[in-house]
Amino acid sequence: MENSKIVEDVLSSIERNDFAKAESYISKDMKVTGVVPQPLGADEFIGTMKALVAGIPNWKFNYRIGSESKNIVETKLRITGTHTREIPSPMPGVKNIAATNKTISMPEEKVTFTLNNNKIVNLKVEKVEGGGIPGLFKLLGVELPMEVHH
Repeated sequence: MENSKIVEDVLSSIERNDFAKAESYISKDMKVTGVVPQPLGADEFIGTMKALVAGIPNWKFNYRIGSESKNIVETKLRITGTHTREIPSPMPGVKNIAATNKTISMPEEKVTFTLNNNKIVNLKVEKVEGGGIPGLFKLLGVELPMEVHH
């Protein structure tokens, strides 16, 4: 399967709350960088996404595939949704986030996926003002714990 199709499958599977399918394309040693201050591993990334989709059931990445070369797929995405349900503790040090009914519209972010043997091994999010997990939590009025800020 071509790499851009794998990336599309992962993003659309997360939107549909089909984490078994999404995880089938994610390397166990995947690293996620740029979206939070410290890199996330595969399990932390999946756990965070499950929590966010639980609380924001109409979560959309609004992605478009940009360039693809060898094992690198570049995308642009802009997360939208409505926070209608409680978000179960999305990461260590962050309590459950009660529903705010806020409409979420994040800035566009460039996300680069690196694949190896049909699995995502690296997901790098370009830092954008108001983007990433810190930007999302700020929109929801949630303070990040200090250890997440470093």
